[in-house]
Amino acid sequence: MEKPFRALVSGVLLFGLGGASAVADDPGRALLEKRCGRCHGLAAEAESHLKAAPNLWETLRSYPTERLEFELAEGIGSRHPAMPQIQFTSEEIALVKAYLQIE
Repeated sequence: MEKPFRALVSGVLLFGLGGASAVADDPGRALLEKRCGRCHGLAAEAESHLKAAPNLWETLRSYPTERLEFELAEGIGSRHPAMPQIQFTSEEIALVKAYLQIE
């Protein structure tokens, strides 16, 4: 393999691994992945695994801050019977808000 090409491939691999590591290191993202990721998309413009499930990045960011905190603490309800009602602690809500870049 030629050196310039090897350097390019190495750079792409390092960049890709760094991006994955950054996502894995975000505790708010990890929490949402654990509790919601099997159905919902969790990043901006990410498709949800379950077609009927909305993208949580977009949905949760659309809530006014106080309403989001209330809904996460009480458990966001759904008209979909298969969706569980998941409640978050104050500490978990802070992690989710930090991931969503909401103050």
